[in-house]
Amino acid sequence: MALLTAFAATALGVHLNARATQRRDDQKAREELEAQADEFASAALAVRVTGYTNEYLWNGRTPVLKAAMMVGAQFAAGMLDPRRTGASATWEAAARSSVLIAYLDRDRNRAAADVTDSLKHALRVAMPLARHADPAVESTTDAVLDALIHHHSQAVLDQRLRAFRQAVREAAMPPSPTWRRVAQRIAALPAAGFQAARSRLRRTPAGP
Repeated sequence: MALLTAFAATALGVHLNARATQRRDDQKAREELEAQADEFASAALAVRVTGYTNEYLWNGRTPVLKAAMMVGAQFAAGMLDPRRTGASATWEAAARSSVLIAYLDRDRNRAAADVTDSLKHALRVAMPLARHADPAVESTTDAVLDALIHHHSQAVLDQRLRAFRQAVREAAMPPSPTWRRVAQRIAALPAAGFQAARSRLRRTPAGP
């Protein structure tokens, strides 16, 4: 009897240790998922911010006109230099304009590279989420990436980010205790039985 009691106690201890280890592992996985989700959401917003900054500073009519005016001012300054005349003045004006154009091109290329780098970072941090076991996390991650890559509006991106955060919250929730799941199933039995009976009555042919 003592041997049986010791064996049962040992088995119970092993079972409890395994459950505690599983709970710690599950909690760690949930925390990791939330950290990955935060990083991806921040990376997605960074893509949009750098894209807007690049668009505002370097693309569109206003930035182009501003650059043209700056280049024209440099050319005029070279032509009006009292120390130079004729071909020499023209050469000085062209040199001044070329230096400014090179400077603007360097900054424009740097801004475009920033957008590319931020998008690469978003793609990199999205990979674990795009392969997540939860289908909702996987699909909403793909939807956010689609909004970034295809330049959807800010409203669309915000909507897809909200859906992504909701999917992550649901996936990170600890599972309900067994007794609660059993109680929910028992509570759902009357409704399920009523629905089944209702469907059976609908399929039953009417009498003569």
